[in-house]
Amino acid sequence: MAILHVEDHEATRDVVRQALGSHGIAVVSADGVAAAKHALAERADLAGALVDLRLRDGSGLDLYDWLAVHRPALTRRVAFVSGGGTELSHQVAALGRPILEKPFELADLVHLAAEWEGALAD
Repeated sequence: MAILHVEDHEATRDVVRQALGSHGIAVVSADGVAAAKHALAERADLAGALVDLRLRDGSGLDLYDWLAVHRPALTRRVAFVSGGGTELSHQVAALGRPILEKPFELADLVHLAAEWEGALAD
């Protein structure tokens, strides 16, 4: 099992990968919507997804909409990352999905990932 992390900043992807890895949680990193779709097509073992709202090739909401069609069960295990009160953040709140505000606590991320992996084990 692994967590999908979609973030266009390589340094942030590295920090998340290391933080989750130190807790035994594998991370599949993608730098945008297209790369995330490719990873999702290749991997059936993704327990959840942490998705930045603003990406170079679209938004996290674009990816969420794609998931709703192609991997609907995964939409219950998506959390978004936001840099602050944008219109996109308001749309995520309407979806009822968690939002981690940058800079977020790594402990919050580890907790979310553990919940997702636990939900798949049930």
